[in-house]
Amino acid sequence: MAENYRQIKERIRALEAEAEQLRRQELRQIISDMRRKIRDYGINPDQLFGPDLSDLVRYRHPETGETWNGMGRPPNWIRGKNREQFRVD
Repeated sequence: MAENYRQIKERIRALEAEAEQLRRQELRQIISDMRRKIRDYGINPDQLFGPDLSDLVRYRHPETGETWNGMGRPPNWIRGKNREQFRVD
């Protein structure tokens, strides 16, 4: 006998709940394994994620002190200008 819409929706809900439960169980194991490997190998956050580019300052406005790391859309104070005059050494 063919299932009706309501029966299929209920089966989908049950499968989604089961999938979420399995995901959480697997996630606990994965995180535990990752923590152990990080500890065993002495991995630090920079090695794992790279440097925090938000803290990197490549350009500074001489009057306002505003900064930009060179990533993404340039701020108005540097847009269309020679960036070398704002470069931080």
